[in-house]
Amino acid sequence: MNRLKVWISEHQRMIVMGVAAFIILCVGCLVIREYQLKRVYNQAISYYEENDLIAFESIRYRLSTKYGEDFDHFLLEEANQLFEEYRQEQVTYHEAIGGVERIEAFANRPSLIQDVQTKVDELKQSRQQFKEAEKLAIQKKWEEAYHLYLQVIEEDPNYEKSRQLADTAKRWWLQDLLVEAVTYYEKRQYEKSLTVIEQALSLSEGDEQFLQLKEDVHLAMEKGTLESKWSEVKEILTESIQSGIESLQNIFEKIFKR
Repeated sequence: MNRLKVWISEHQRMIVMGVAAFIILCVGCLVIREYQLKRVYNQAISYYEENDLIAFESIRYRLSTKYGEDFDHFLLEEANQLFEEYRQEQVTYHEAIGGVERIEAFANRPSLIQDVQTKVDELKQSRQQFKEAEKLAIQKKWEEAYHLYLQVIEEDPNYEKSRQLADTAKRWWLQDLLVEAVTYYEKRQYEKSLTVIEQALSLSEGDEQFLQLKEDVHLAMEKGTLESKWSEVKEILTESIQSGIESLQNIFEKIFKR
């Protein structure tokens, strides 16, 4: 034991220098390792920018966990940027979907990029639904137009416009339903009238006109008497629809051309 102490005492300086050298060596190895990993990451970025998938495959599995995640995050930002360009109509659908598929091929976690691809496809479908709703509105097919307007997604620049047009289509649809319900009422086809009334109430819960008509239909079923006021309402609505339809179409066409 004493000999060991003596030896340590005699060689203390050498021991300290050895430990210091070992620490420096370890730090140096870590620095070199980090440099090598960073270099692989930078190579991956270069191969992506050059669209050289074959060269990238040669280093794909040399990306460390950390840099692999960083690389996927970089690719996700690229994909989202491409989606935003498509949303702003700066690129076509085929350019957007082709670009996203190219990005996906480089990703270590393709599911991240596939989510963006889904967004591109959903936006394309939303735009198609909006255009189809335009055609249906001009054709006065309010019910179909209303439902299509509601399918426009928030990412679509037409979202706010579609909600406004959906409200307009809904109002005209309700007027058509009221005329239809009154027509059945006048013909004493009460069950059909009630069916139309319930449809309208599911669309506009608590609507006073339909609730009143529903009450009068039940009264007519019990006593067999009709309220003449509904014929007057129908006449006014029919004239309103006929006179307003041309101006409404002009409004729609102006909105569509914005």
